[in-house]
Amino acid sequence: MKLRISLAIVTALILGSCATILNQKTVNVNVQSDSPPVKISVNNDTSVWLETPTVIKVERSRNDLLILAKRDSVHKLIQVNSRLSAAFWLGNMFSGAGIIGYGIDLSNPKRFTYPPLVNINFQEKTGYIKKSYKTWLPPQRHLVNLKISIPEANHLFLNKGHGYGNAFGFLGISGGAELYLTEKYFLGADIGTLTDFMIPFPAPLDYEGYYEKNYATFGDIMAGSDYKRWHYAIGLQYTETSHYQGETEVHSPVYSDTLKYEKHQNNFGLSFSTKYRISSIFNVGLNYYPSFLVFNNNNLSAHYTHLIFLDLIFRIEVYRPKKLTTKLTN
Repeated sequence: MKLRISLAIVTALILGSCATILNQKTVNVNVQSDSPPVKISVNNDTSVWLETPTVIKVERSRNDLLILAKRDSVHKLIQVNSRLSAAFWLGNMFSGAGIIGYGIDLSNPKRFTYPPLVNINFQEKTGYIKKSYKTWLPPQRHLVNLKISIPEANHLFLNKGHGYGNAFGFLGISGGAELYLTEKYFLGADIGTLTDFMIPFPAPLDYEGYYEKNYATFGDIMAGSDYKRWHYAIGLQYTETSHYQGETEVHSPVYSDTLKYEKHQNNFGLSFSTKYRISSIFNVGLNYYPSFLVFNNNNLSAHYTHLIFLDLIFRIEVYRPKKLTTKLTN
């Protein structure tokens, strides 16, 4: 019995201290600048100077990373914030003994990390400053991004057959792409689907008695621009909304599910989208798709419907022209 307890404690220690086990003692930081070449030194060590773009290897620490950058007679002191690593937060959360793991990691500097990319803003003509950098590369002409998003709060105003009404729910999936025509302006397109699922995560749901279900699929073409962390776009969209009414009868141990009614409608209108960049990949967005034209049974008519949804977006850079990566713009 004592041996089992001892083994359980050792196993908990091994599984729990994820940052201590998974993270290396050092981390690589890719340092670039908006107007290279810029020379840098790290953590007050002025005996070694490197020229951007470069990759520096630094020890993990709770202390912020100090980068002294100079070009000609202009010097800037960049203070890069130290932060807790994903291995510390997520690894211990999902391990078998997370509380023990947090306790071990709290005494180890390997729980900290720095941004994988530091893009120094050297175009501002100021002297010593504490923070003038971004943790992502700014857009440039011919940059291509792919997007995958998960709608997590959906409001549908749609035709339910007997009249127009509201539906609210969660979940869906969409994908798209963006092509930057300049360093600021882009064209994009998306396709996706929304549901009025009752909870914000996939899980089996059993209906009993009368119920309604609502769905929407959409496609859009948009043009937009960036401002700091914000991403704006406006365009045209097509949506197809679907409304279902059904009834489930339970006859233990089996049940029957009968579709009573369904209504589909094609809609055309405008699309408005704004997104906020959390990190180099992850964004959150708000979208409004108002429709004013309805096309059903070869007839075109006017009626208002809309989709409004919040989504979690992963924007993945798939192409950046190499010849421009050494001439970054702010």
